[in-house]
Parts: sequence; structure tokens; C-alpha cells
Amino acid sequence: MTKRLQTKIGRRDIELLTALDRCPLTTSQLRQLSESFAQPFAEEGNLRRRLRALKQSDLIRSWSYAMANDGRSPHYHKLTREGYRLLYGDDVHLPRRRYFEAISPGHHHHTNCLADVLVHTIITGHRQGIELRHYARENTLKLEADGYVLYPDAAFQLLSADGRSFNFVVEVDNGTERVRSKQDVESIERKLRGYDRHQSQFDALDPARYIVLFVTTRSQARLQHILDLAAMVQSNPQRTVFVGVNLTTYLGCENPYREAVLTDHRGLKRTLIPLSGKPSPPQETLKTSPATLRHHATV
Repeated sequence: MTKRLQTKIGRRDIELLTALDRCPLTTSQLRQLSESFAQPFAEEGNLRRRLRALKQSDLIRSWSYAMANDGRSPHYHKLTREGYRLLYGDDVHLPRRRYFEAISPGHHHHTNCLADVLVHTIITGHRQGIELRHYARENTLKLEADGYVLYPDAAFQLLSADGRSFNFVVEVDNGTERVRSKQDVESIERKLRGYDRHQSQFDALDPARYIVLFVTTRSQARLQHILDLAAMVQSNPQRTVFVGVNLTTYLGCENPYREAVLTDHRGLKRTLIPLSGKPSPPQETLKTSPATLRHHATV
């Protein structure tokens, strides 16, 4: 008998494992996210006990973030190979090894910030019947156009209660990349140009169109610099490709679906999705190979 069979797995366990398949999460983040579960965890102590049981069954592992938090570094959780197989079957093709390994210390801040964005987007949407689906993990979605190759930090679709759907890709900016560069190297400018070229393949009504959400974790000035540059590089300034927000501002907004907390390249304030509209069939996901659109795609 394998370890996982020694622990009875219920619906809430599957929801926990599914959440960890999207992104490494701390116990605190999981408790917040559980608001969207069929049976939320009212107390963090109950969640901790369940996580210990899943860990003892070799379904998850945890490591410590290299970030101080009131004198303590929080632990983040990831699936093991057994946990992944429990979700998708024993014959599933496993992701590469790094999916199951500890995050490199230099990537801790970025991963934790991305998780905060994901949790806040899901729970604030859940409160009003908005579903996040078709999630693509970091570096699993490949977008190509005119020599540009892009791997977003995340991609997903939001489905509203009235049947409208909206595609997003996310870029979390920790202030470590150059904003502009004349050389053909990694920079925010190169990302902006690449996304603009990729979006140029779609007309205004194409259901595969998406919004690029830039979330900055440093200063508001850097966000404005990125949006100003986005306005400069866009081939069609009338088209909305990019929106941005500072992480602290986003997390402090109780309802980004109703409060205009985002800013586009024209300086206009926007909600995460339009406030109203006629019901429409769900949109397609991004136009790329089917394998890369699966949220558990191998990279």
C-alpha cells in the first residue's frame, strides 16, 4: 500500500492539491484561497493539520521562504510526484524535475508575489460568481511572434456570472529587469514589443485576444515608466493590450472587479473586467499549441 492510500482523500484535499498545482502557496495563502472551496477552512489550525497529513502521505512537500515575516519565514508547499499522479492519474506525463523541487532563493520574492496575485484574483472573483479557469503555470505557455518568444508568469481566463470571458497573461515585475535596452537582451521593453506583435495577429473581436497585466512590486514610479513605454511601443495606440497595478494597491483593493484599480497605457483607470456587457459564449483560450495550454504542461 502506498502512503497516499493510508490517508483518506476527500474533495477538499483535491482542492488543496489542485491549488498547489497552479502555484506554490504558503499556509496563509491556502487558508485565504479556501474561501473558494466547497468547504472553506475556518481556522488555520485545521488547515495545518490537514497539510501535515498530506505531507505524511507523501503528496506534498514544503520548504521555508528566505523572507522574514514577523521574525519567521513562512513555508511554501508544492506537490510531490505522488500528489501529481493522484490528481491526473498514474500514467500522466510528469513535469520536469524543477516542478517538484525547492524554489531557488533568488526567485522566492517573485513566486510569493505571484501567488498573492493569484489568490486575491480568485477569492475576490469567487465572491461575485467569477471563475478563474484555464490556468497556465509560470513558463508553461509559449507565445511567439516575429522572432519574439514570450513565457508569461501566468495565464488564465476569467468567466463572469453572465457568461462573458476574458483572457489574461500576467507579468510580475520585481524591478530586477531593465525597463529599456538598445541591445537584444531581456528587458521590459522587449516583452512589451513581443506582446504587441503577438496581439497584432488578432482583430478586435477575436476571442483569443488577451490583456497583459503588469504587477509591479516596487515603486509606483516604475509602473508608470512601464506604462509610458507601453504607449510608445504599441503599433495601435487605440488598442488596449497592457494594464498595470502596484502589488500593494492590488492586494489592498477589496474588489478589483468593481473598483477601477488598474491603469492602462493611456492613463485611464479600469476594473479587472468590464462592469457590464451582454452575455456571450465563453472565449477561446490563447491561440497556441494545445499542449502548452494545459495548466500542467511540461517545460
